[in-house]
Amino acid sequence: MKMQRVNFRSLLDTVKRINSTNRRASNKCKPFIYGRDVEIAKKNGLPIVALESTIITHGMPYPDNLETAIKVEEAVRKKGAVPATIGIVNGQMYVGLMEEQLQILAKSSSGGTIKCSHRDVSTVIAKKLNGGTTVSATMLIANLAGLPIMATGGIGGVHRGAESTFDISTDLIELGRTPVAVVCSGIKSILDIEKTLEYLETQGVPVIKIGETNRFPAFYCTETFQRTEVPHRVSDAQEAAKILKAQMELGLRTGILFAVPIPEEYALNPKEMESAICNALEIAKCRNISGKNVTPFLLEELNQITRGESLRANIALIENNASMAAEISVNIAERSSESFHGTNSSQCVFHVERSPVVIGGAIMDTVLQVKDSEIKDDGRTHAGRSRESCGGVGRNIANALISLGLNATRLISVVGNDQPGKAIIKSLGDAGKTIEQLSNMNTARCTVIIDYKGECHFAIGEMEVLAGINPDLMKKHQSLVENASIIVLDGNLPLDTIRYALDLAAHSKIPVWYEPTDMQKATKVFEAKTEWRHVLHFISPNRDELIVIGKYFGIKVPDNKLILDLEEVKAIAEQVAEFVPVVISTLGSQGVLVVRKALGNAPFYDKEGKLITHSISSRLYPPLSFISDDPNETYSVSGCGDCLTSGIIYGIHKNLDETDCLSLGLKAAALSLTSLDAVPASLSLLSNDTKC
Repeated sequence: MKMQRVNFRSLLDTVKRINSTNRRASNKCKPFIYGRDVEIAKKNGLPIVALESTIITHGMPYPDNLETAIKVEEAVRKKGAVPATIGIVNGQMYVGLMEEQLQILAKSSSGGTIKCSHRDVSTVIAKKLNGGTTVSATMLIANLAGLPIMATGGIGGVHRGAESTFDISTDLIELGRTPVAVVCSGIKSILDIEKTLEYLETQGVPVIKIGETNRFPAFYCTETFQRTEVPHRVSDAQEAAKILKAQMELGLRTGILFAVPIPEEYALNPKEMESAICNALEIAKCRNISGKNVTPFLLEELNQITRGESLRANIALIENNASMAAEISVNIAERSSESFHGTNSSQCVFHVERSPVVIGGAIMDTVLQVKDSEIKDDGRTHAGRSRESCGGVGRNIANALISLGLNATRLISVVGNDQPGKAIIKSLGDAGKTIEQLSNMNTARCTVIIDYKGECHFAIGEMEVLAGINPDLMKKHQSLVENASIIVLDGNLPLDTIRYALDLAAHSKIPVWYEPTDMQKATKVFEAKTEWRHVLHFISPNRDELIVIGKYFGIKVPDNKLILDLEEVKAIAEQVAEFVPVVISTLGSQGVLVVRKALGNAPFYDKEGKLITHSISSRLYPPLSFISDDPNETYSVSGCGDCLTSGIIYGIHKNLDETDCLSLGLKAAALSLTSLDAVPASLSLLSNDTKC
């Protein structure tokens, strides 16, 4: 039989396409909604504790269930973490139930609300039902949401008599395959605790007792009737956090069971509880109660047998577990922060003898300026004039830095193999050598409509080529990037490229400056990867971009005002400066607002190249040039911000303090404002003006 030749390249391409498709499918937006506090906490790297919701829907009667849910969330907050109660309401998954959703689940009858295990999640969502999530479903959703720890009362396990019924909780399977730590008071005492521990050992799940002895707790009791012991113990949350951190760093794919005994004052007697459980099990057997209905029935029966003591104990232990989980989560966050700051952020160094590397867009700009005093959107033809010039935020900043005297500045970008692309490369001299020409693409173009004052009304962009500024291109110039004085990123970059650049900056301890470019791209650098916390020293948004960034970080912005006054803008900028050390915001005719953790007479970096940080303060620098109402005057704001940024960066290279850096930047912006070119040739006149 004749063998057919295999085209391995074709096969490899096919596999890549399949893998790419699978990645796209797996990266689709997860079908859940974050609660407001949880969303803010995730963005800011704050500690979060996931909480299950079957305790609300199937664990307690109303209103005890609602009151307990609120108390448990408060216990998490008191320890400095953010609670994220997980549940499904009308087929929508929530990570962080709001009060309205808590009310719905608390008041809904258990018959109308699904006790939602892993197997039930997709069905409950598809049928738009309500579901209280068990430990297994909560772990599943918490893992999808990137939450490494949850709290509950007690986990499910191997039921008594499982040798004939095969009734084993999915919680145990989930612990063996999902990397979420579960803080609980052990296994519900109505179950077979010894067999459950054996099963967890088989699944490779670490079982860690938190307390003074190795005796395993039994939910309502500080220890089991048989005084069962586990092999591993830690004394407190700090030690527990070390174990969880190690598990996360190793990338192990199992959960961890942290067992916390119920507070002594609420603990019930093991012998008495064992007797009560046996009675309750007999009643369940007589009534033919089985499956997922067993646990809710037994809990209610025990509440009656113990005259409410078991319910009070249940409430106390879940609050205590939530508090412990919060302490562990806070310790994890602090450890991550210490690691982060110790290895990267505090060690980022500005090397004044090096040169900037700009990574961003290179665009051919067409500016259409209307001469009429008012632009009418009614189909008429306006008198005007047009001009074409090289532009793009990244290109403009690189060009301005070169004009100011930083001749070794380089721009990493892409253009098409066409006339506009060649013009852009030529405009930058040696800096254009790191611009790649793509033969199958057009150079990015932007047509801008401005009024007679030079203010932009709208723009139309053809930017597809900028997707070519990808990690592969970055790898070609990795050595250049790793030896930069500062890396300037603009918002035109693909998200993957920003991630790669941040990784390089973190590895080489190089500071980063982010220029948002527009409102839709203002938060890109924060969405790319948490490495921005390591290296991002400067952001330079305008007023609108600053507001978008503020909202991203959960900063309250007045919703009922179209235009914010200066004090309101300053308040937002000062809160943003808690996340980014230097915020330089352009405010049009009001000037430039600088907010940083230092005074205005201090340079941005000390003699060792370390960023100077103290307490937050702010200063407003008025503009040096204003737009008049004279239609005969020529104005264009398109390059003002880019020239301002370049002037400040140039000043930093010349060891100027903040005031002098801003003076230089404002002079550069003023020259740009009164020029038809985004980066005027006259900028070179400022190169000798290093003491402004």
